[in-house]
Amino acid sequence: MLRLFIGLALPDHIKDQLAPMASGIPEARWIDQQNLHLTLRFIGVVDEDIAEEIHSALSKLKFRSFTLQLNGVDCFRSRNKVRSVWAGITPLASLKALRGRVESILVNTGLPPETRKFKPHVTLARLKQTKVTSVIPYLEANAGFQTRQFQVEQLVLFQSHLGHGGATYEALATYPERF
Repeated sequence: MLRLFIGLALPDHIKDQLAPMASGIPEARWIDQQNLHLTLRFIGVVDEDIAEEIHSALSKLKFRSFTLQLNGVDCFRSRNKVRSVWAGITPLASLKALRGRVESILVNTGLPPETRKFKPHVTLARLKQTKVTSVIPYLEANAGFQTRQFQVEQLVLFQSHLGHGGATYEALATYPERF
């Protein structure tokens, strides 16, 4: 069984810009720099046959490259508790269109449709039972955060390995494939 998701790998120079932001919130579990990415679609746990079908379907995907830029920080919260802190991405029609194509491919392989609204972001930290008031100073201090633009030329099929120190991600394939 494999725990999979499809995302965009970030260039090293973007990860380098994000790395200094990994402090300033008590009890936050910061995402390791090498694991920073943008998730387009979480797939979940599937058997190897389904993973192969997904890979085969995604292998036919072609798209025009486009640029993205990370812009600002925010958090996902529920009942005054913060679950994660993230860097935002200015929504682009090309990113939304690509995400829609990926979703169609996955549904056509037999996966259930994604029910959550797509909010493009790069998770910086995960939190448990942290009050919003504890995070506000961090959000205010980093409100003006912005990266340089970067080129998106391929998607990545990632495998997520869960462990005591958090998840680590392994790139299984890229689309379109580059040699």
